Amino acid sequence: MSSGQQSVAWRVASERTSTDEPSVVDGEESSANDFDTTAACAECGAQSFARSAASEWYCEACGAVHTGAEIEFSEPGWKPQEDRRTGPAVSVSRVSVGTRIGDGSGAGTGFWARFNNRLDHADETLRHGLRELRALATSLEATDSLVDQAAYLFRQVADDGLLVGHSIEAMAAACVHVTAREDYNPFPLKQIADASPVALDAIRSAVSKLVREYDRQVAPPLPSAFIARFASETSLPTAVRQRASELADAVIDDGAHVGQSPTGIAAAILYGAAREHGVEVTQSELADVAYVSVVTLSRHWQTVQTYIEDE
Repeated sequence: MSSGQQSVAWRVASERTSTDEPSVVDGEESSANDFDTTAACAECGAQSFARSAASEWYCEACGAVHTGAEIEFSEPGWKPQEDRRTGPAVSVSRVSVGTRIGDGSGAGTGFWARFNNRLDHADETLRHGLRELRALATSLEATDSLVDQAAYLFRQVADDGLLVGHSIEAMAAACVHVTAREDYNPFPLKQIADASPVALDAIRSAVSKLVREYDRQVAPPLPSAFIARFASETSLPTAVRQRASELADAVIDDGAHVGQSPTGIAAAILYGAAREHGVEVTQSELADVAYVSVVTLSRHWQTVQTYIEDE
């Protein structure tokens, strides 16, 4: 092909590309499937055509393209300098430790996964501990205020290096237990252990370390602190709860609860109040919600029964 023919072919191809439309022969659009190979070339008059890999028919003599390709080519987009975006696609204004990482199926999880992979050991420990603490609090149906206080205590424990010798899960459970005790809304330690992935002894050890290291004056819980929760879990009516609160106050005033299981005393008081109002509830049901044995509840019932008989 001569230089003049190559120039013509380049001009025809570039004009078709710049307009992003198929070439026009005799004022009509032609396609690759409908192209008549017996016609004469509009540029040089030759009747020798070939088909390219892009399915375009072109003249072998002058190189003029006579049909559009199946894939149209266009010039790349261009924007003025002032309109071009620079910097990250999304600005990250706040990154909180404890970000939940998905399985990669959701949009946006890739960034957080990369971020957490860059956390150092201390931040990774804190993230794991707070996640365990929230899961435990959710299982116990704890209030948001209690969760916030327990999370603050766990951060303090992590910063002071008190996690050494204890599992993260045990210390998270201990923070929930101690915070609940201080707020006079305690959970039985066995209930916390049942909702936690660690054993009861590990949680007890972590609780002892918290109380010792921070010199927290955690008093034993009173039976009255469990009345409302146990009554709710056994669906006892309001009248039974009110009577149980009166009995609990009488037992506490006399000091009969000292040295006894507070949850066992609370369950026995509810059992006595339910009997007074003719409400059916078994000792086994109350023992289950109080995380004590039926034998323990029966022993405390003998003490509570004297307060009912004396009135």
